[in-house]
Parts: sequence; structure tokens; C-alpha cells
Amino acid sequence: MSHKLSFLLLLFPMLVAAQSPAIQPALHTQTVTVVAVADSSVQISKSQSLKLQADIELHTLTELKQLLEQAEGIANGKTEYNTEAPIAVVLHGEEIRAFLRTNYRLNKSLVDLAARLDAFNVIDVKVCRRWMGANGIMVNDLPSFVEPVPFGVAERNRLEAAGYAYF
Repeated sequence: MSHKLSFLLLLFPMLVAAQSPAIQPALHTQTVTVVAVADSSVQISKSQSLKLQADIELHTLTELKQLLEQAEGIANGKTEYNTEAPIAVVLHGEEIRAFLRTNYRLNKSLVDLAARLDAFNVIDVKVCRRWMGANGIMVNDLPSFVEPVPFGVAERNRLEAAGYAYF
């Protein structure tokens, strides 16, 4: 009984937030458990196929570029990973601004790399609609390959529950 009560108490804030019609700012206080694929408890072979998602923590352009380059390396067989699906890249912070059409000239190489990887089905870029709303960004401000999701952290959790490991 106490486990059910604890579970309901954990869900209550999410239920209240889900019922609110107003767009709310992204919460940066939630802790996300990282599953390290390189962990010694996880045995990976070349023939074993994985579903991966990028672990965005710092929300910087440097971090995002490194993750995209790692995804490209994975697609080119330069790592031990063998992916069965596009690598999910869920953006939910300041790095989203790099994809704004008005910032394209400043971030051309990064946006072009992401677009190319998306076109070849290497990555699937998703952005947090809640963060966008809190920062005045509209869907048409972003390139068409970027897919909005209602809440970035919830999407990461959903992917993790679906078997996606972080890299």
C-alpha cells in the first residue's frame, strides 16, 4: 500500500502540470539516470543492436557538436555501437537557439551536420515545445527536420523506458 501511495505522490506534480493549459518553463531540477553503455556490466558485441539517445547535459553548442560527431562516427562504424534505429537527440535547453532560422549563418556547420545526419536517418532531432514556448520560439522558426515534442525530459524518459541507452 505504501508503494502505491509513494507512486501516486510522485505522479501528482506531473498530473497537475499536465492539466494546466498554459505553457510552463522547463524544469531543470529533475534528475535523469544515465545508463552508460560503456559500463562493464553491459556487454556489447558488434552483432548486438542498440537504440541510443544523446545525453545532453551542458546545453552548449560545443557539447552538441561533439555528440553529433559521435553519432556520425557510430553511423560510419567507427565505434563498438551497432544501432537499430536513428539516434534520438532530444534538445531541451539553450542549444535549441542554434537551430533558429535567424541564427543559421552563425551556426551553419552545426545545423548542416544535423540536417545531413537526419536526412540519412542517423539521428532524429527533437526539441522541447515547453522550453520553446517559455522562450518565445515558434515551430516555424526552426528547420523542418526538427520535431517538437511536448516536454523534453519526458521524451528522454520515454525513450529510456523504450530501451534507449545514453551515449
